[in-house]
Amino acid sequence: MGNSVEKMVVSVSIDTECDHDPRWIRSDPLAFESILDGLPNRLQPAFEAVGAIPTYLLTVEVLEDPDCVKALNALQGSFEYGTHLHAAFIEPEKKFHNYAGVDSPDFQCAYEADIEFQKLENLSNLFKEALGYPPTSFRAGRYGASANSVNSLQRLGYKVDTSVTPHMKWQEPNAQVDFRKAPEQPYFPSLDTLSRPQSYTSGRILEVPVTVKPRLFRDPRWFRPWFASVEQMKDIVRYQLKKHSSQQVLSINMMFHSMEVIEKASPYPQTKDEAERFIDDMQAALQWCADEGAEFVGLSDLYSHFAPNNES
Repeated sequence: MGNSVEKMVVSVSIDTECDHDPRWIRSDPLAFESILDGLPNRLQPAFEAVGAIPTYLLTVEVLEDPDCVKALNALQGSFEYGTHLHAAFIEPEKKFHNYAGVDSPDFQCAYEADIEFQKLENLSNLFKEALGYPPTSFRAGRYGASANSVNSLQRLGYKVDTSVTPHMKWQEPNAQVDFRKAPEQPYFPSLDTLSRPQSYTSGRILEVPVTVKPRLFRDPRWFRPWFASVEQMKDIVRYQLKKHSSQQVLSINMMFHSMEVIEKASPYPQTKDEAERFIDDMQAALQWCADEGAEFVGLSDLYSHFAPNNES
C-alpha cells in the first residue's frame, strides 16, 4: 500500500432519512421508500456482494415511523446502525412536528450546550427504544457539529463521530462550522475545538472524517458516488495513501444519503438508470478497494483500530 501503511480500512457512512425531493426538501406527503425498499432491496444486497459493512445513520423521522422500525429490525446482513440529528426535529425546542415538505437548516451546535445534549440524549433514547441497544456512531445534520457536540456524544457513550469534512466550511443562517484545517485521517478531538486533535485519553471519542481530496481553486472532491466517477474515487484513495504513507492504518470513509439510490428522492439520480449507475459506481469503487487489500468495517469498529492498546 504505502511506505508503512499496513492496513486500509474502509467504512461507508450513510445518512438514512425519509425521502426528499430534487430541491432537498422532505417529501410531501412524507415517504420512506429509501428505508422500506432502498435498504433491503438496493443498498444492502449491493454491499453484501462486495463484502462491505455499511453504517446507516438514522434520523428522528425514521426512528419514529413504525414501518421503518420494523424494516430496520428485519434487515439481514452485516451492517451497523448509528444516529443522525436534524436538530429542529426533536425536543427540547423542537420546531417541526410534521416533517412533510420542510427543510432543516439548523446546526445542532448553534443551540446552548445543555439543549444540544438533551437533543442528542433524546435521539439516542429513541434509537434504543426502536432497536433495543444504544447507538455508538453519529453524524450531525449538515455537518453542524462542534467540540460541545462530540463532548456530549462521549458522555452518552458514543465511540465515533463522523461530522468532519476536511477542507470545507459550512454556513447556515444560525451558525457556521469550519473544517478547512481539520485532519484528513481519524483523530481524537480536543475538548474545545473539533478541528484540532489532542493526545489520546482513555474513552475519548474518535473523529472519523469523511474522505475528501482538496483541489486548488476548486471545491474538494468527495469519495462519494455521483460526486466522483469510479476513476476519481480511486484517485482520492491513492492521494490518501500517498499523503498519509507514514500511518500504519489508513481510513477511507465514503458517505452519501439513503435517498440517493431512489430516483427523484434527492437532487441526484432522477431516473431508474441513474440510480442503478449510482449503485454500480459505488460497488466498483468499493470492489477496487477490496482488491487493493482493504478491510471493510462499521464506523464503531474503527475505534479499536485507532485507540492505543486496542482499547474497545
